[in-house]
Amino acid sequence: MRRASRSSRGFTLIELLVVIAIIAVLIALLLPAIQQARETARRTQCLNHLKQMALALHNYHDVHKVMPPGQISRRQITVTPFNNLQMNITDPAEPTTNVFFQELHGTSWMYHILPYVDQKNVYELWEENFNVWGNTDIAQKPILWGEVGNAPTQVDLPFFYCPTRRSNMESTGKTSLSFRIDKDFALTTLVNGFQPVVSKGGNDYAACAGSGLLFWQDTTNFGRIGTYYLTGPQLQSLNVAKENTTVVAPAIYQRSDLIGMFYPNSAVRLSDVTDGTTNTIMIAEAERFTELKLAGTQQRRGEQFSSDGWAWGGPATLCSTWFAPNRRENFSFPGGSHTGVVQVALADGSARDVSENIDLRTWRRLGSRAEGLPVSDF
Repeated sequence: MRRASRSSRGFTLIELLVVIAIIAVLIALLLPAIQQARETARRTQCLNHLKQMALALHNYHDVHKVMPPGQISRRQITVTPFNNLQMNITDPAEPTTNVFFQELHGTSWMYHILPYVDQKNVYELWEENFNVWGNTDIAQKPILWGEVGNAPTQVDLPFFYCPTRRSNMESTGKTSLSFRIDKDFALTTLVNGFQPVVSKGGNDYAACAGSGLLFWQDTTNFGRIGTYYLTGPQLQSLNVAKENTTVVAPAIYQRSDLIGMFYPNSAVRLSDVTDGTTNTIMIAEAERFTELKLAGTQQRRGEQFSSDGWAWGGPATLCSTWFAPNRRENFSFPGGSHTGVVQVALADGSARDVSENIDLRTWRRLGSRAEGLPVSDF
């Protein structure tokens, strides 16, 4: 008996297209959820970095009875910002002057907490007779660290990076000016006769110096940000100042009630935080401009270039709450890579999100430790 043959039936073209369409829709629905889950994890990790640094600062305080200085400054210069009024400010060239054994520093607060974040080996590599650049220049002083590449400031420390933004200095396309040239900025001027080349040791967090203007900006002169020179504002550390709104010129003067937890040569005790440790910002995410997109041929202003480097005191590691966060207007104001928020650590050791739409008066009061004014819910 002959068996009846049955022909196997495959998918028709229409059925195949329908299956592909269903798969595409499922992918389209699931991909944002996966990306959101990953960002949530990165955001939580960033918050944990802030908590880790806040805990390290409290441990430092337990040992030394004060918080570390925002920047060690041993050299000041006199400037005349307006109306022939002289002002002493920290010398922005102190960290980068290419001389050794001159008792210069320019070192940031981040250097001081290294033993409290399980990085005592990096801390002990530091040559105290050298400034920051002296602890960076591996080409001239490799013998100090055993072999080329072991200069302490060129160590990438993961908890100093926001995982949403990057995992190392190079991953953002050379964004910095303290260490590396910004990808939109071409360096043509040598600094002290040489061109620094550093590719590691960046940072995405800055200590809060207060709620006033933090850096003097003189638009008539060549300016300096970290190691590099560029035409535009001259950015130099102040002990926290505030704009005098009673005159047309951008007058700057000192305001002790606007000072925060860290500033050049600071030695703040927790007992000095009279506005309440739960109402005072200790660390915030630092503004970066890698993702800043400008229309047409529009160029960034000088204040839209950010310094970078955990060891560098000044523009790289200090910030102010004078303007609202995430505005991408000025390197000295906080800014994060998380949508709608900036993350901060408070003086009580906690860390939390703050909306980028926070009331400006509340934001400024969060930056000061002893202003004496109430802080609204945030």
